[in-house]
Amino acid sequence: MSSIPFPILFIMLVFFTMWLILRKFHRIEQQKRNLPERGAYLQAHAQSDARCIACGATELEDQGLTHGGDERRIVSCGKCRTLLYRFVRPAAE
Repeated sequence: MSSIPFPILFIMLVFFTMWLILRKFHRIEQQKRNLPERGAYLQAHAQSDARCIACGATELEDQGLTHGGDERRIVSCGKCRTLLYRFVRPAAE
């Protein structure tokens, strides 16, 4: 019976772990890209001012979709971190 050497098992474990991490990251990024636009979000939840649908908080945070300076913004709740909607910030001239 042949056994697989320990270094090979370790390398396989490292690659499998990295694959799981990247898969989780990709799933989160896809969720961000699938968020509704701000207008559609407000209309769907019958709101005039945006607030969290999970906890009702009005403290919202926005971040860039790919980096901090990205004009495509993702808005999440400041308290419970629920992803809410996306919008495009006008480019600074």
